[in-house]
Amino acid sequence: MLEFLGALTQPARKDPLSTFLLLASIGLTILFFALLGSIQPKSPGRQVPLSEAYKLARQHQLEAVTLLDEDSRAVMNLKDGTQAWAAYPQSDAQTSQLLRRLSAAGVTVDVDQQTFVPTRKIIVQFLLPILILVCLFAYFMRIGQDGGAGGFAAFSSIGKRSRKKRKASITFQDVAGVGDAVAELREIRDYLADPTRYEELGAHAPKGVLLVGPPGTGKTLIARATSGEADASFFSMSGSDFVESLVGVGAARVRDLFDRARKNAPAIVFIDELDAAGRRRGAGIGQGNDEREQTLNQLLVEMDGFGAEAGIVVMGATNRPDILDPALLRPGRFDRQVTIDVPDVHGRAEILGLHAKDKPLAPDASLIEIARLTPGFTGAELANVINEAALLTVRGGERAMTQKTLEEAIDRVVAGPAKKSHVLTQAERWVIAVHEASHAVVTRSIGQTISAQKLSIVARGRQMGTAAHMLVDRDQVVEQEPDLRRTLVAIVAGAAGERIEYGCLSTGVHDDLHAATQLARRMVASFGMSDALGPVTIGEREGEVFLGASLQDLGSVGQSTLDLIDREVERLVGEAIEKATAVLQRNWGAVEETAEALLEHETLSGVALDAVLSTVQQHSLNGWGAGNDRESLREPPPPTP
Repeated sequence: MLEFLGALTQPARKDPLSTFLLLASIGLTILFFALLGSIQPKSPGRQVPLSEAYKLARQHQLEAVTLLDEDSRAVMNLKDGTQAWAAYPQSDAQTSQLLRRLSAAGVTVDVDQQTFVPTRKIIVQFLLPILILVCLFAYFMRIGQDGGAGGFAAFSSIGKRSRKKRKASITFQDVAGVGDAVAELREIRDYLADPTRYEELGAHAPKGVLLVGPPGTGKTLIARATSGEADASFFSMSGSDFVESLVGVGAARVRDLFDRARKNAPAIVFIDELDAAGRRRGAGIGQGNDEREQTLNQLLVEMDGFGAEAGIVVMGATNRPDILDPALLRPGRFDRQVTIDVPDVHGRAEILGLHAKDKPLAPDASLIEIARLTPGFTGAELANVINEAALLTVRGGERAMTQKTLEEAIDRVVAGPAKKSHVLTQAERWVIAVHEASHAVVTRSIGQTISAQKLSIVARGRQMGTAAHMLVDRDQVVEQEPDLRRTLVAIVAGAAGERIEYGCLSTGVHDDLHAATQLARRMVASFGMSDALGPVTIGEREGEVFLGASLQDLGSVGQSTLDLIDREVERLVGEAIEKATAVLQRNWGAVEETAEALLEHETLSGVALDAVLSTVQQHSLNGWGAGNDRESLREPPPPTP
């Protein structure tokens, strides 16, 4: 409430007429409530219930009764010379019943219709409310001339607390695992710190930088670090803060944000979740010129309204660049797009070291091994791993985080805490053990670059069994068709092992089959790895994101092609299960040995896992997935001198 009043009084401080209108509105409101009690109806005598009035009438103690029509009160003159009054319901039926009872008791009844209305009542009920509304309307119109937004500019000040100027206290030293992004943003730092270097060469620094990447990769952290490196003011706001139900509020907030940045240059204006306010205009069905589009239009105007000499850089962050309006991405607005992807194994090791530098580590703890066990983890997830390990260390009463504690933290982040309330039966434990052992044996046998490093049959979260942790020596950016085929074989190995052992599948293969189907569909429809369809991409989404995937796909792809895609996906998954079955049948002794060790120890990793997998025989996929060893790929020819 205080923030709202502050927003109202701020524009009035600069305009005497606005101040008068605001004070008049407040004064008239106070006068209205002060006089409200004086127009309440007043009746002589004491108040009695209506039932007592009926009783007095039956006892012939009433001499006369006057009904006040507008006040709905019955004023009674008693035979002893006193007066009393009773309220009765404003209902024709109730009034008729009251008249009948009083007339039956021989009481003289008179009706006062109260046609005369006092002047005070007219002033309080009609004149004062009209004057208050007129003053408020004139006040908002007056400040709207200066603040814009159709008279609602005062409301745009609400929420300014989230975009106050502040200096970022972090630098690039506090950022790890995103070396390429830091290198791109050093130019922004140098431009804000010393723009004369660019002016001498006639170069112009980017006016806007769009940070693109999955959630949790550190986009906001990098923006703050850039501001801290340049010692510039930092204005931060979320894209959803611009969009309100009141038309014009978002545009006014955009103007206010950039006005503050200009007054405090050099400055960085950071808009998080830019897609909330910068979504493509006119997208979808029935989308008109609404508040979101007005906000976007104002943002486009503001980004064109300052030159390179203004000392302002706009930074945006989004994980959906495909839905942004093209006008935002053209040169002169967001000139540069910096991709911040999930870190590779070396980046993960740097991030883990950054978060663990102030925490005690046991001698056996290896952050490099933890980095290899966490492929695909973002910076936020790696920070959560270190935090979970610290919490487990405190819970266990230990003084330093051990390797076992760090690996347990990974399990908690991926699948949740271990279930202790549900006890698996021996039959369930054997199903899970065979499933996980099949994964490990197949990945070891076919020579996967990604191999099983840890197996567990401990139930976690909503799952009854955990998947195998994978050890990654290096992150593959480019994968060939044999790579994906062997990955497909490794994914369905658990289902193949259950079919060999039991002749049927269990519900535990759901996630594996889902992942295999998705990979096979991408191979067929996106990567052109199907001889039946050829090297084409099918079902690419060219329409607006509001329309939905199914509507777009059916509009551009024929039904016969869709049926062929389904058949190719079924063929790839079926062949992968056949290959995995052949590998397992050749190494079934190693599967049983690994499963029995899992039943005994529940978790196998490191040397113990290597020992039980030492008897696994290498198996060739007969050309279906062979020839994909990263070291065996032909190196490019040396450059010509």
